[in-house]
Parts: sequence; structure tokens; C-alpha cells
Amino acid sequence: MKTIILNWYGPYNDETLKTEPDFGYGLYLIAGMKKGQKYDRIQYCGITEREYCKRFYQHAKKEIVTRNREYWLSEVVYPSRIKRDALEIAEKIIIFFWEPPLNDRKKIRPPEPTTIINMWFKRDGRPRINQKAIYADLPDVISWDGDKWRTGNLDVYDG
Repeated sequence: MKTIILNWYGPYNDETLKTEPDFGYGLYLIAGMKKGQKYDRIQYCGITEREYCKRFYQHAKKEIVTRNREYWLSEVVYPSRIKRDALEIAEKIIIFFWEPPLNDRKKIRPPEPTTIINMWFKRDGRPRINQKAIYADLPDVISWDGDKWRTGNLDVYDG
């Protein structure tokens, strides 16, 4: 079974995305509200192999999120040398488990057995002690053994 650890940073908006993130090559989440929705939620999960600011310059799915649009950007911590296929697996785990509404592919066939560990940080790198409601439904640990899901959340203790 593969294990992938992702550090998620955010939230970014369209302005901070142009100047702040100095990394790329990872997964990202687009959150906010589509027309007719009353609550913010994660709408889309994707992959980029380039800097995040360049990826979002023209992105068809982000334009569908019309209110409170924000971005969560991941940095792959483990394995230290990740290839595109591992990013695809991590993306598929999140999409297959959580089914973001704007992801219309990667929902049909189950992913290969993999465990994803999601750790959440503020944009400046400080750990998030309390989860934001926007990603509270996405567990910190998502494990698929090929038959059953196992999930859980990691408590963060200061000091």
C-alpha cells in the first residue's frame, strides 16, 4: 500500500495567489459557492506540475465558483521524490472518497490501495490548530485498502 503525505496551505484568494505561493507541483482544492448554493464547500480537486499561480491563470473550473472563491495548495512531503502517477493516485483517492461536485472524472473505478495523510497549515506555514469548516469534512487520514475506507483526524497540540 502506498502512503502519500500532503501539507495543505491556505486559504489563498485570486490576489494572494498571484504573489504568495512560491511552490508548485502538487494537488489543489478550489472552494467557495457555485450559483444557487448557500454554503461554501470544496468544489474541485486537481493536479499541477507547475507553479500554482500559473496553473490558475486560466482555469475553467474556477470560474464556476462565483462567490467566496479560495484555494488550498498542497506540498508533497512524502515521498520526497514524487512522480505524476503518485499525484494522480492521491487526487483519485480524494475525488473517489469525497466526490467534489466539479470533478466529473475519476469517480467510476476505485483507486489502488493508498493512504493519504492531509496536514493543514496557514499560508505562513504555522499549523492550523482548529479546522476550518470548509475542509472539516475531508479527513486528515484517508486510507483505501481496495475494499474498505478508513478515516480519521489528527489532533494538533501546541507546545
